[in-house]
Amino acid sequence: MRQANALTSIPSVGRSIVPPRIRVGLLSDQTSINFPRVEGGYYLAGEQGAYTLRRGFTATAPLASATIHYAVQAGAISDKASAEAFAEKIRGDLAVRVDSVFDPAVGLNRVLAGDFATAAPASLLREQLVARGYGKDMLIVRRPSDQTFAMEMAIVDDENERFTIAGQSLLIVPMTSDTITIGTKPYRTAARLFINSRGLLNVINELNLEDYLRGVIPAEMGSKIYDELEALKAQALAARTYAVRNLGQYAAEGYDICPGPACQAYNGFAGEEALTDQAVRETAGRIITYQGKPIDALYTATCGGETSDVGTMFPGRSEPYLKRVRDVELEMTSIIGGADSGILTESQVSARIFAAMAKLPEQPSAWSARDVERAVEGTARLAGLAQQAVAPPASSRRGDVLAYLDRVLSLASHADALMLPEDRQYFFPQTRVSTGAPYAAAAFLIKWGILPAQDVDRIDMSAAMPREELYALLGSWLRKHEVVREIAGKIAKVDGRTITLKADGRNTTYSLPEGIPLYRKLGDRAQEYASLPVMIGDRALLMQDARHVPVALIVTANFDGASFDRTSSFSNWTRSYRSDELVASINKRNPIKQLVALEPLGTDESKRITELRVTAEGGRTFVLKGLPIRWSLNVPDNLFVIERSVDPDGMPRYTFFGKGWGHGVGFCQVGAYGMAFRGWTAERIIKYFYTGVEVEGMLRQ
Repeated sequence: MRQANALTSIPSVGRSIVPPRIRVGLLSDQTSINFPRVEGGYYLAGEQGAYTLRRGFTATAPLASATIHYAVQAGAISDKASAEAFAEKIRGDLAVRVDSVFDPAVGLNRVLAGDFATAAPASLLREQLVARGYGKDMLIVRRPSDQTFAMEMAIVDDENERFTIAGQSLLIVPMTSDTITIGTKPYRTAARLFINSRGLLNVINELNLEDYLRGVIPAEMGSKIYDELEALKAQALAARTYAVRNLGQYAAEGYDICPGPACQAYNGFAGEEALTDQAVRETAGRIITYQGKPIDALYTATCGGETSDVGTMFPGRSEPYLKRVRDVELEMTSIIGGADSGILTESQVSARIFAAMAKLPEQPSAWSARDVERAVEGTARLAGLAQQAVAPPASSRRGDVLAYLDRVLSLASHADALMLPEDRQYFFPQTRVSTGAPYAAAAFLIKWGILPAQDVDRIDMSAAMPREELYALLGSWLRKHEVVREIAGKIAKVDGRTITLKADGRNTTYSLPEGIPLYRKLGDRAQEYASLPVMIGDRALLMQDARHVPVALIVTANFDGASFDRTSSFSNWTRSYRSDELVASINKRNPIKQLVALEPLGTDESKRITELRVTAEGGRTFVLKGLPIRWSLNVPDNLFVIERSVDPDGMPRYTFFGKGWGHGVGFCQVGAYGMAFRGWTAERIIKYFYTGVEVEGMLRQ
């Protein structure tokens, strides 16, 4: 008699997948796949009936034990058109069988050359391909079998009972859990096994479209970095539209869409985040349309300040909604501060902030021992230190100032307790004699990061210590004691003397006192401003005293200028390759033995390179167009300039200075984040990046 937990026929599956459904291809050409035992067991729905199975089990493909044939994997290429062109080139050169097979697990089209019963002749073919310039690191791989087979799967459960389920497809749904483990990762709802034309199994995650998007949005635009809801909602609209438009794209393989960049990234249940879930909920069922039909919602990570017409990167395409737009702003505001200054060093900025906190008067360039004493007294007052009866500084000379600091702050005794004798020699290697309280005090300050004490080595202790050096040191000491609090964030709003900073997903508002020093930094250059220029989204550091009163604001300007996507790490980039390194990269699409020259032949309005002539060995040339330019040169975007130089060994070197990451067409993810930070809604963002579109419910199609 069959046990209750064994495979049991039932009238129908007790759980259904809410439409609209989507099938995501996760693994291809598997000989077998295991599903571990779970609480409640599984429903199995085949073409000839439904079952329950309350055990773990392994499903095996029809041709799992087929005779193995071998091939050379000549390439693994992201776009299908390039893969097929590459395969055709090999067929023409060597008159061998070549196939292009898409692998959803890695999002690449594998180009397989040859069909051999053993690995030896495959190795010979690889040598021929290398000799013709097709690359050097090609793998010998198993080729899917072409032998005939029956459409049925073998099932062996974890109590070693065996069954055969007829049909090309089998749906597997956990009876009680909302997720199912596929490989090593959890996915929502269900798995589907599909016997492909090669007699092996494609493993698919089948689920509701909205649940699918919960695994897409954080993979494409995670809320830990891009924590603006309206930007995430715009991403949800684009991703949902892309999925709807591309349903059935891989129907011959049993699924709709792949889980990687060749389609759109998908991490399943484990990747879900609360804010991206909210973005999916608040846009549920809505897509982007043009003339009533879903658009091909292409999107790119970073566009470098401008997107391009679709035909730039995808020659031959001309969708009217995929037009070039500028992703840039220059809406400056200002905050009234204290005074203007010339160029300041970081130490000078720190000194000025300390002087403002300690309410020290403006001083002439010369200063005295009494000025030193007044500054240290201000420090003690701000920190709440008990007043001590110590001898005042003998002068404003550096040695006398450090000795005075030791008397007030016990720095030498701190150094004696916490530092090794060798530390002082290490910090002051060029000082002939580094004994005594001034050097002990300086060593302690250096070790605990109270700067600029590091400037003491090889310095005349009898020379005057500049006022700014002492002020910067005292300001650093106050920060160590948390008398000065530093609040970092992005400027979200400016309203007169009131600013709002966003940090850790929260907005906090601060009122700035009149006359507060305001600084703007660009790199290591800083200036104080009486009227501080600010752009929403600029990073800022607000400094407060122990009573939480703002005492200074430092705004950091961005090297990447005024584009909405300037916060991306790919707003500018540099890549530098020797010509032999580029040969290896170009070989993935076009056989080449030597790189002689690269010559851009044209650019579009955004300055992306549309065509690039490559000169190879013997003066042979060919032209790359659109995306293959980026892929062949292993650079993030087509928006670049080239510099050619020569290494010491005579090898040419090509250096690329560029902007952007991706194909640069359609919706710009980091640009959308910048827009949302400035108050743009998701719909406004979508209609900006996609020309002439509408946002509407799917039922209106």
